[in-house]
Order: sequence, then C-alpha cells, then structure tokens
Amino acid sequence: MARALRYIFLIGIGLSILVGLFLRPEHPHFWWERIPASEAIFGFLGCILLVVGCKFLGHRWLQRYEDYYSD
Repeated sequence: MARALRYIFLIGIGLSILVGLFLRPEHPHFWWERIPASEAIFGFLGCILLVVGCKFLGHRWLQRYEDYYSD
C-alpha cells in the first residue's frame, strides 16, 4: 500500500510540473510567475517547510518526558 501511494504521489508531482511547463500565465504579475512550474515548486517547498516546522514544534514544545506526571 505504501509503495502504491508513493507512486501516486510521484505521478502527481510529475503531472503538476508538466502542466506548469505548458500552461503558463499570459500576463505574470510577479517575477517568479515567469519561472516554469513555479506553483508546483512553491507548493512542494511550502509543504516541506510546514512538515519540518510542525515536527520541530512537536519535539521542542508539545512533547513531554515519559515521567512528566510522576514528578
């Protein structure tokens, strides 16, 4: 099951990059909109940043020691 999800994820990333290469905005408002597949790259980097940030907060702020309540 995990292998199938990985393939689906990779196919989705590939399709999103291909669509970003061929369908570009006609009148870009910002300089990064001129980069091919910038929306896919931005989404991927944002997802990675969100996961890493949440893991950092979870380990540093939310998790407690095993004997936290026995003190």
